[in-house]
Amino acid sequence: MLGIVATAVALVMLVGSLAVANARSTAPDRTAVWQAAMAGSQFARPYDQTSEQTRSPNRTVRQLFKLSSDSRSIRVRFSNYFGKTPLTIKQAWAGNPVASSTARLVSGSNVRMTFGRRGSIKIPPGEQAWSDPVDIRVRAGDQVALSIYAPGSPVSGKNNIFPYAYDVAGMYISTLGDHARDSGAGAFPALDVIPEPKTYSAAAYFPGQVWWTDVVAARTNSIGTVVAVGDSITDGFYAVGPPGQRWTDVLATRLNALPAAKRLSVSNAAISGNTVSIQPNPYEPSPPFCCGLPAVKRLWRDALSVPGVAAIVLLEGSNDIAGSTPGQCCDVPPSPPGQVKAAMRDIVKRAHARSIPVIGATLIPMDMPLESVQEKNRQTVNAWIRGSGAFDGVIDFDAMVRDPKAPWQIYEAWKAPAWQGNSYHTNAMGQTVMGQGINLEVFKAVRPAGMTR
Repeated sequence: MLGIVATAVALVMLVGSLAVANARSTAPDRTAVWQAAMAGSQFARPYDQTSEQTRSPNRTVRQLFKLSSDSRSIRVRFSNYFGKTPLTIKQAWAGNPVASSTARLVSGSNVRMTFGRRGSIKIPPGEQAWSDPVDIRVRAGDQVALSIYAPGSPVSGKNNIFPYAYDVAGMYISTLGDHARDSGAGAFPALDVIPEPKTYSAAAYFPGQVWWTDVVAARTNSIGTVVAVGDSITDGFYAVGPPGQRWTDVLATRLNALPAAKRLSVSNAAISGNTVSIQPNPYEPSPPFCCGLPAVKRLWRDALSVPGVAAIVLLEGSNDIAGSTPGQCCDVPPSPPGQVKAAMRDIVKRAHARSIPVIGATLIPMDMPLESVQEKNRQTVNAWIRGSGAFDGVIDFDAMVRDPKAPWQIYEAWKAPAWQGNSYHTNAMGQTVMGQGINLEVFKAVRPAGMTR
């Protein structure tokens, strides 16, 4: 099963100098306060690092990301976390697309990105690097285009921002050569729309694909970032409906409409199939290609190190509790409630050590029989989330979307389509119900970011 979410808020002063070529590690500077306006939590699959198909071709990748807040300038964190060889970015440019998910850019908007004032960078295996600031204005809810030329580099990233969320993220692979500086779309054909690449040699549009780009940080008038840590429920798995209709996108629109002193960005750090605790993944036990590292292991990379994080919303644990179902790859038993709660406590403890509040979110119905161990465990975990006092606030997604007559099921009108194979995901309407149902008072105690974490 896939499903879960989490969210966080806070603004942080970025520390250190910018990435330089061949640097082992890089960090943002002390001269400005930044916050994440987009995140793409990375994992390895399907880029298993074993074939030539896991190398970027001699083509340019133009990625488009929706930002959750207004931006006067941006910085980008590029990741080679799962690479086995260096990621060599020969050129990277940032511009404004003329419309959502289109490759053509506004004339004059495309600006070359630098790294420690250099035009290229080599990022070692397992490392990440920040770009220098780029002056580019992006309105909340609009996309920014990143054009990256990195031929022969290892490919890893995120490919489960699902294809129907066209205005959330996607990428074009160009015709042969370096077209990063091109403002036009001539080298970026969109005749073929490929939801999941079987080969990287095709010039086409790949909705939902993200290579290398880990975080986009923005200079903005929001007070901080809410980071949503979760699995497929937060990721938007089968949230069929209007583009970008994930609950985090709905929440971002609401938070961006608040007065400046309360305005927050939202950063979606979800990976479908993810678990909150350390255990064999029910979709692929080892190594964790399809579903990322467990939340307790990826917490620093995907949440605590994110610029501007002031709070975390944690909606995760369904995949732990569900275990394997018939037809899946392996036999993983349902995890006990104590294991899930221990992982959540660990996340809260580490966030609190950095003065970051954690908001717990209840697990939505899994369509398991009332007497099943999975449903009993879900109810136990939810009761603990609501009543333990472990969290700084609670979002009761379970109460929002369950069927009053059959509370172990999602209300019928809000279920994902039956053809997706299970009944524990919400559709676009259900995602809207979740995003709209959050009482924004849960964020009232969040302090504006600005201190070094």
